[in-house]
Amino acid sequence: ALISVPALHATSEEEMAAKMALLEKRLAELESRLAENEQETKEVKVLAANTTTSAGAANTGILGNATTFDILAGSAWRNLRWTQEEQWESIRKGSTIEEVEAALGHPPRTVESLKPRVDLVYFYETGIRDRAHGMHGKISFKKGKVIAVTKPDFRRAAAAQQ
Repeated sequence: ALISVPALHATSEEEMAAKMALLEKRLAELESRLAENEQETKEVKVLAANTTTSAGAANTGILGNATTFDILAGSAWRNLRWTQEEQWESIRKGSTIEEVEAALGHPPRTVESLKPRVDLVYFYETGIRDRAHGMHGKISFKKGKVIAVTKPDFRRAAAAQQ
């Protein structure tokens, strides 16, 4: 896509301020698009590396990895277990890491906590930077047991899909 830049030879400070505001807005939009694309690329690489068939062979076809194609189409996250509300019902304080992963799958992002009362945090999210439209859940662990659960807002997600 060709990006046009307004001429910077303004005749007044007001015109210059207006042109700078326009440039700043366009820069913010481009940075947002770049961040989204970088996140999608990261997710594609992770899922493509972890996707195999039952025979253990890579899941490839004429379009390449089927999971990669699904992610590029923007729909793969809808098929993940953690995006289904009923999968979260079994997650409670005291659940083990194994029980969480059995119900929700491995999280897209994990963080070892520096807080003394939390060892590990699992983040189930469609995108780190997409707070307005994405789905986000969080589970905190201490000594391998769940101590806190923040479920995704399934009502908002359902409304966004309609």
